[in-house]
Amino acid sequence: MKKKREIRKIALGLAVILTLLQIMPSSKMGSTEHVKAAGNPQDVSTIIASGAAVTVDPVLVMSGVTATEITKYSITYQWSAVPNATSYYVYKFNVLTGGYEYYTATSGTAIQVTDLPAGEECYMAVYAVNDIVNVRSEAVVTGSVYTKPEKVIGFTISDNTSTSVVLRWADLPSASGYIIYRAGTGGNFKKIGTCEMATYKDTTLSAGKTYQYKIVAYAGTVANVGEESPAIFTCSLPTAPTLVVKGGNNRVRLTWSAVTGAMGYKVYAKEGKEYTLVTTLEGKSNKKFIHTNLENNKTYTYHVTAYRSYENVVYEGKASTDAAAMALKVGSTSTAPKLFKTKALFKKSEACKKNKTFRQKLDYKKSFPIPGMISTNVAEFGSDTMIPQGITVAKSHFFVTAYDSKSVENSVVYVLSKDDRTLETTIVLPNKSHAGGIAFDGKNLWITQAKTLRSIPYSDVQEAIKNEESYIELSSYGVEATLPQQAATVTYYKKLLWVASYDELKPGYLVSYKISNKGKKPQLTPLKTISMPTRVQGIAFSSNGRLILSRSCQTNPKQRGYMHQLDVYKPNLKKASKGIISLGKVRNTVAVPTMNEEITISGNRLYIVFESVSFYTAEQRVDRVCALPVSYVTKLKKK
Repeated sequence: MKKKREIRKIALGLAVILTLLQIMPSSKMGSTEHVKAAGNPQDVSTIIASGAAVTVDPVLVMSGVTATEITKYSITYQWSAVPNATSYYVYKFNVLTGGYEYYTATSGTAIQVTDLPAGEECYMAVYAVNDIVNVRSEAVVTGSVYTKPEKVIGFTISDNTSTSVVLRWADLPSASGYIIYRAGTGGNFKKIGTCEMATYKDTTLSAGKTYQYKIVAYAGTVANVGEESPAIFTCSLPTAPTLVVKGGNNRVRLTWSAVTGAMGYKVYAKEGKEYTLVTTLEGKSNKKFIHTNLENNKTYTYHVTAYRSYENVVYEGKASTDAAAMALKVGSTSTAPKLFKTKALFKKSEACKKNKTFRQKLDYKKSFPIPGMISTNVAEFGSDTMIPQGITVAKSHFFVTAYDSKSVENSVVYVLSKDDRTLETTIVLPNKSHAGGIAFDGKNLWITQAKTLRSIPYSDVQEAIKNEESYIELSSYGVEATLPQQAATVTYYKKLLWVASYDELKPGYLVSYKISNKGKKPQLTPLKTISMPTRVQGIAFSSNGRLILSRSCQTNPKQRGYMHQLDVYKPNLKKASKGIISLGKVRNTVAVPTMNEEITISGNRLYIVFESVSFYTAEQRVDRVCALPVSYVTKLKKK
């Protein structure tokens, strides 16, 4: 394109030189009129009048000449008929000589100029002639008109990034410039830019998306375009994942957040100085990989890329930052008490010294250390930051829930024998969500997480216990029921699930749910509601219908809402007004140590979980599930 412009400049320069060398004619020779040549298309003095009509008659007036049809190799011009004109003489401007040359004569009012090069700039001059009296009009010059340029060929796309691509194609001598169009997969093309060179960088992309492009050349003006190139599809690259690695027993776990637009991920491990592909994971949500069969006490380095594919072409994004971890041995889940190794030490604890109930009524023999507080084996990865929450009894076992305070490992459920309190297995839950309350309906375990109740078929747990597995990994829950209220704690009573919410400042709710299809895919139907006081962490019904609330908040007296107690009520569950059951007045309050959580009843004992074992700032720390006589707790005070 630049070469073409240079040629035109040289041609115009030559025209000027020719003008200086020409001799001005002083007389008419035959039937032509000789005038000087010029490099300006608007200067019609270069026209040598053809035929006998050399005299200009002011009565003959040509109107404007307009290009009505333009193709790659021709231009059609049209003008209005001139009264008294019998013919029209047409001249074409020659760029090389800088002057007009006779092209043709016609009796009509249109002419098609053919055999033009693509993208050629064309000027024509036309004058009307009255052949009867041999006079003519002044010549009228057309505006600058270009033939259409050629079709763009050799169109390719390269240098993809997450925000840009580079477009290249063969440069066309017939083009003054190029127009770039872009669309998504839907095909709604929009102009995004123009350029004069045969390359264009689009820097306005969103990561991980599919785009298509078309290029069209123009000559002269952007309105005079050639044929569009075929559309080419491409993808912007996904962004680099943020990689986190952790070493476990003969393994390393890699996790990363989902990348927008990713269709999958590629995991690379470093061997020597080079990275080799370990695995390809399909699907945007596939955000974890565990590299197994590794050597303990050896460090392994990784990076991960996100990829996107279209029509069998894979577009792989930038690699994550390198991350390294050492594979190392992970021991069994701890069963020893974390804080007080002996009964004597526990009796000397602040929890016992400052709490009359514990000093007088704690059943130490039936109490037991909370497992996993020193360390938990979470499917061969270690955690020392578990926080206990919920407790229930199912058949011959205690179930205690816990979540990782650092959200590194998944939540767990410790399964202990009810007879000797030994740890039999650990259920590794499918997610890291706060595992709170837990209950058993005879067929399923139910766990509260935020505004959901999630079930675990008890048969799955029984199989792990029977096979003496140290842990069982759940790939999914049985069902996940979303509730209208927060689900903080749950219990099972009178063939109903009772779910209570928690709030430090506002009253909560206790809602009963009927369970259908327990053995298959259980479904929950809400029935009745009881208004709850603030700060309810656990609930349990005694056999005589007493409702016990475990209420607590904060770690020490300096904090707002500090509380640690059991409240006892005697609601009439059969009496409801518009589905609302009255809680009534509190009938008894029992002080317990700090940060009491969920409670459950087995036999004649009430079992309480304390999360203070995991909080160094707690005023009265407890590292055991503590047993109290149900009769002592539920004994009603006189009205």
